[in-house]
Amino acid sequence: MRARLFILALSMTPLIARANPVQIDGQSLIAFGIVAFWALVVESGTVTLAMVSTGALVVPAFITLTLANVALFLFAFLPLTGRVSLWFLEPSVVLADAVLIKLVASAPFLQGCGFLGVSWRRALMASFLGNTASFFVGVLASGAPWIVHEAGGSLE
Repeated sequence: MRARLFILALSMTPLIARANPVQIDGQSLIAFGIVAFWALVVESGTVTLAMVSTGALVVPAFITLTLANVALFLFAFLPLTGRVSLWFLEPSVVLADAVLIKLVASAPFLQGCGFLGVSWRRALMASFLGNTASFFVGVLASGAPWIVHEAGGSLE
């Protein structure tokens, strides 16, 4: 019972941190790290769960997808945030993530004995679901749009 309470308390950590993963300043660096970590865990977990029925091995797939998502975030998403509109960047990240899922799924050390393969449709849907879940972790952590500043304006 204590373990379940600890896990529940630990899973609430993103709800108390406030950070915007697109605009990072010195004051929100710790909060950004907490939000980014939980968004990464949620996204990688969602994609891993979408691949389980294909016969992928859960733990190696989760670890590999986590590392691949860190690389995609650091080397694709973050450098382009100031240069490209988010309306174009977000769908591009979903497509890049789908390609990444197909590449990761082709690694033999992730395939169980009954591995069926990951179709493009499943990779795209897993990427979409994972990125959507990750986005909502960021929205919940930033408190937008329902938290209002004392001056009367919203956070955004």
